[in-house]
Amino acid sequence: MSRGIKMRKAVGTHGTLHRVGDLQKRHDAQQTLPTLLCDGCNVPVRFVPEHSRPGVDRAPPLHLPAYLALNKGTGHLPGCRYNAPAHLQALLAAGADPEFLTTLDDGTHELRLLILQHALKRGSSGPALLPADAPLDGYLRTLSDLLTLQAMCEDDTLLAPQLTLRLGKKRVDWTNFLYRQERYDAAWERLGAASSELPMALLGTVRSHRTPQPGDPHGVTFLNCAPKYQHTGVTDRRDFYEVSVGHPDATWLKSFPVGAEIVMFGLWRQGRSSTASRPHPTDPRRTITSVTHKLALRPSFSRQLTLVE
Repeated sequence: MSRGIKMRKAVGTHGTLHRVGDLQKRHDAQQTLPTLLCDGCNVPVRFVPEHSRPGVDRAPPLHLPAYLALNKGTGHLPGCRYNAPAHLQALLAAGADPEFLTTLDDGTHELRLLILQHALKRGSSGPALLPADAPLDGYLRTLSDLLTLQAMCEDDTLLAPQLTLRLGKKRVDWTNFLYRQERYDAAWERLGAASSELPMALLGTVRSHRTPQPGDPHGVTFLNCAPKYQHTGVTDRRDFYEVSVGHPDATWLKSFPVGAEIVMFGLWRQGRSSTASRPHPTDPRRTITSVTHKLALRPSFSRQLTLVE
């Protein structure tokens, strides 16, 4: 199980607060970094500078932002807010509603997605953000808290051993529910194989907001996340997988600023794919073809989008 949360600040041995951005600047300038301690329980932590991770199947490398993490062989002390297992157990205990989050005989939990799927389908007809009733608001808050915790962890091993997902009579594997940027293509393919919109959660980084043109009868603003870009194995073809959240409430969508990490949950659908061609930059005999695949979400409730911080 993941032991700790990606931290964005720590303290030095003299009590000075050090933030990730400042540590990255010192790292880039090849300056000596201070000895760092958790600002919650004083255990040693380490600075992990921004870096790239090799892509899968010849895909370009993925850029990963800087963060602070536990030193090997250490763990946060009980009661520390960065203690991921303890935080998870607190969330499970607080959200233990047998209609939505059930405690099983072995002490693990089961989360029932069908309740949320039905509620989201009922709310999909209206353009405005709907006020959720008390139980539904609690269910969405519990799920968003759990997904935010998972997004903040150093790896994806935290939730799966403790929390089973169920959609009606079917058990849903976590790999078919939660998708980070490097797996947007898998999410798109799963949506294409489904007969209806699926409840899924995507993790992303806000890249831009696109407001409607004057006179647009729909008046929808789109929040766009950094896409997944990959080579396909076909010469001169590139595939892009883009995530867009659309809603008439521009103020709400713009409250998630560019560069922010967010969790997006809801009934996703596969948008239209588009193809564009351009001459090769160095060989006029060749043409570069780019295919863009869309993953689209139209949320009904504000808790379907959550800032990771």
